[in-house]
Amino acid sequence: MNGLGRIVHSRESRRQAMNKPVAAFENLGRPENLADEIAQQLRDRILKETLGPGQRLPTEQALGAQFGVSRNVVREAIARLKLTGLVETRHGVGTFVKRDLANRPFEVEQDDLLEFKQLIDVYRLRVEIESGAAALAATHRTTAQLEALKEALKQDDHPAEDWEAGANSAVDFHLAVAQASNNPYFVRIMGHLSSVIRDAVRTLRFRSSGTPRILEIHAEHERIVQAIEKQDANAARQAMRDHLENGINSYRNLFGN
Repeated sequence: MNGLGRIVHSRESRRQAMNKPVAAFENLGRPENLADEIAQQLRDRILKETLGPGQRLPTEQALGAQFGVSRNVVREAIARLKLTGLVETRHGVGTFVKRDLANRPFEVEQDDLLEFKQLIDVYRLRVEIESGAAALAATHRTTAQLEALKEALKQDDHPAEDWEAGANSAVDFHLAVAQASNNPYFVRIMGHLSSVIRDAVRTLRFRSSGTPRILEIHAEHERIVQAIEKQDANAARQAMRDHLENGINSYRNLFGN
């Protein structure tokens, strides 16, 4: 095939991809937020490449008809996808799946934690990130940050039955470790992860209330603080890794996986 032929073939391939028919979406039922639900269904299609890179989404009118909603609701859903870097709108042409999805902003959504495997994957990400943050905290923390960590540890010492307060203070403890690393990128990514895993931690605390695991969690937090206080980076890294790996095992035991 000569150069001109390759160009024509490439243009035809792009045209076919843009106009590839889209299968019907799931019935919305009665979700709390229609725009969020539509955005989630579109997001799932895009990430699974049922809607591939460069493909044009159905029109607002067509999506509104499929979902049984107004065009304003569809626009709101599309706006959510734009914010996360999944789609782009070309004036007068339509909305398209972005071709460079690998460069979209990092995100973990609440729906990513509904499946056990995804929850464990997020926790394994935490293992690698937070063990590094703990090691950095051991060598970079200030005296004031050490005191803040000790205060967070004290707040974490709730009665076993007070599972909700315990869950919130446990998340705050992990954020305090990230702050003590004095690396703004650890702080930012932990801020994001903590906001989405808070409910998962609540579930674990609720299911573990009245069991020895609650006392074990507090003891593991104590070991992390002790290592950071001694400025022992290796011990802090290992203490955090052990703590989060134990959390993964707890989820496996609770959910039978």
